[in-house]
Amino acid sequence: MSESIYLTTPLYYVNAEPHLGHTYTTVLVDALARYHRSMGREVFFMTGTDEHGDKIAAAAAEHGATPQEYADRISAIFRSTWDTCGITYDHFIRTTDDYHVRFVQEILRKVHDAGDIYFGEYGGKYCTGCERFYTDRELVDGKCPDHQTEPEWIREENYFFRMSRYQDRLREHVEKHPDFIRPAGYRNEVLAMLREPLEDLCISRPKSRLAWGIELPFDENYVTYVWFDALINYLSGLEHVKGGGA
Repeated sequence: MSESIYLTTPLYYVNAEPHLGHTYTTVLVDALARYHRSMGREVFFMTGTDEHGDKIAAAAAEHGATPQEYADRISAIFRSTWDTCGITYDHFIRTTDDYHVRFVQEILRKVHDAGDIYFGEYGGKYCTGCERFYTDRELVDGKCPDHQTEPEWIREENYFFRMSRYQDRLREHVEKHPDFIRPAGYRNEVLAMLREPLEDLCISRPKSRLAWGIELPFDENYVTYVWFDALINYLSGLEHVKGGGA
């Protein structure tokens, strides 16, 4: 049996049309896919678009469209661009695809049933560009290090994933498996983070503030935080092609 290789690009955010940076990344992965195929390996190459969250809703409003209409248009441009470039992807995933939505909701349901999701109140400094909360120590001169803007203070009730429960297990796994994260510089960065107290992760947004997202299967008043939704695509796309489930 030939060796199997799973390659993906990042999921590209549809708040704007593709540019040279997107193309550079996709061509690199395509070159890897072609190389491994030429060596007789079985390759599954996936790319696609990340379509939920604050930035998509804001971009759609600026263009006078609904989030779904806007995502449909930009995602189609990404796909047609890769086809024009001759990119040899095997599957193009969208996080608005029905199978991905079902997969995310099934994982959320299982995690919730296991007691790893709880409801609580949180107040923090929120960057819309990053779609995440920042602690004071993460800010640079009081501003988001990526967008150079002052975050907005938000206090609201949300659902949280008990990430702190898995801190020791994660750290031990990374330490015992040197090739789990490569290159070494990123591995060391992750280990440094895991040696500090790890806070639980807010994984929801109230529909009263943001309605564009995957609805929580256990509370219809909330949608899933975009990063909890989007990163699951690397599993949902593979399972969809294989014909499996969560």
